[in-house]
Amino acid sequence: MDPQSPDADEFTLHAWVDESMRGPMDGRPGIYLMAAVVADPSACEQTRDSLRALRQGKARRLHWRHESELRQEKIAALVAELDAFNIVVVGVPLDSKRQERARRQCMERLLYELDQIGVTAVLLESRHPALNARDKTMAAALYSKAVVSSALRVEFALPNEEPMLWVPDAVAGIVNAYRSDGDDALRLIVGSVIREIDIKLS
Repeated sequence: MDPQSPDADEFTLHAWVDESMRGPMDGRPGIYLMAAVVADPSACEQTRDSLRALRQGKARRLHWRHESELRQEKIAALVAELDAFNIVVVGVPLDSKRQERARRQCMERLLYELDQIGVTAVLLESRHPALNARDKTMAAALYSKAVVSSALRVEFALPNEEPMLWVPDAVAGIVNAYRSDGDDALRLIVGSVIREIDIKLS
């Protein structure tokens, strides 16, 4: 699904968002990533079923950093086939002591980009209630400054209950590996279904 296509206006678009990060290491700057998978919410049940089918044993969810290399390849192949697209905001350099600041900066750019393509609901992976409240405050500030329109709702979901959150978890992990270690094997599998946006963290 291409948001720039003539048929894009026919879709209601929602986005599911997760993050990944790596602190400074071996002389390399830290990196913070916030990823979103964007899809028509009325057409996601098959995607959820496909994701659930990849779980092993009694696992309630897919979790990228806990998966083997072989399973990561399978997940990446599924991401490449989904009727969806992905946006990843990549922020550097990350100060490990200022992760929430990095999150706010990446979220501002991501919400702006999602608003520009007509997304009406953003579901962030739920964290601690106090941290969720910070995200809500951040969104309210963006509304008041007209950075994003009030049509863009920011809500929360739990990954054990919403398989769509497993996609940005994987996408963020794929881009993190590529950007941090130069490991492009999985990045090549997903190819053009991921759009990367670089920002400088302050």
